[in-house]
Amino acid sequence: MAERFALDFFLRAGEVFHIARVNITSKQDLTYHCHDYSEIFWIECGEGVHHVNGHDVRIAAGDLYMIRPDDTHTFSSFGKGLTLVNIAFPKSTLAFLRERYFQTSSDFFWTESIVPFHTFLSKDILKRLSARAEDLMRQERNIIQQDSFLLFLFRQIVSKVHIEEFLDVPEWLANAIKIYNNPESFTKGVSYFVSLCNRNEDYVNRVVKRCLGKTLISLILEMKMRYAVSQLSMTSMPIKEICCKCGYRNLGYFYRVFNRIYGITPKQYRNINQKIV
Repeated sequence: MAERFALDFFLRAGEVFHIARVNITSKQDLTYHCHDYSEIFWIECGEGVHHVNGHDVRIAAGDLYMIRPDDTHTFSSFGKGLTLVNIAFPKSTLAFLRERYFQTSSDFFWTESIVPFHTFLSKDILKRLSARAEDLMRQERNIIQQDSFLLFLFRQIVSKVHIEEFLDVPEWLANAIKIYNNPESFTKGVSYFVSLCNRNEDYVNRVVKRCLGKTLISLILEMKMRYAVSQLSMTSMPIKEICCKCGYRNLGYFYRVFNRIYGITPKQYRNINQKIV
């Protein structure tokens, strides 16, 4: 019989979630357990085994799992052990995320498979996620910090799953999309994306067209606009700054491009999506 862990056991007064970096060695006796909370963990370094729901799954750096409250699991490690980061949060938060963002999803926490949802993080995403987690560990563990981190994490994962829907995308193109999909890269333009592919621009454009059904320019524009609408919806970042982070020097041009795609201006989009009703 698996022991049932309670979230309240890990929380101090005023805290709503728990986050920790844990080192697991082969000498530790880890309890096979389930929870009254939801959990996300990822492996930063090392190797081991995730014993989950009667299955033994080998894990290593980059592996991320979303553990449902009724999943039973524990860990064992190889060699020098493994280091993982985990965040535990109430089931009510999971219900909110489902209602708000994932009503029709059969992925993530809502998969019906015996083994919980798993994905592999690229080195770039792993680095960003761990840095964000380190920052979170220094903050108050309140609802704002919890939701901000979870949305950041899901944005990384959703973008990755979106890429993986295209089964015939070559690895070099998928990797280029993952690396390029951030403001630091947007400002470097098309030439930087092509350099990440290590192919000539004409060839990259043909492969993008064949695999994704769009031009290279359209792909990059899509990534920029996805970033823009997320910032307009969820932050108070000035529109001029969003424009710059998307790689545009001319605010008027940014407005025209945005209006052509969404039928409204960035300001109107923000007003609609941040309107208090």
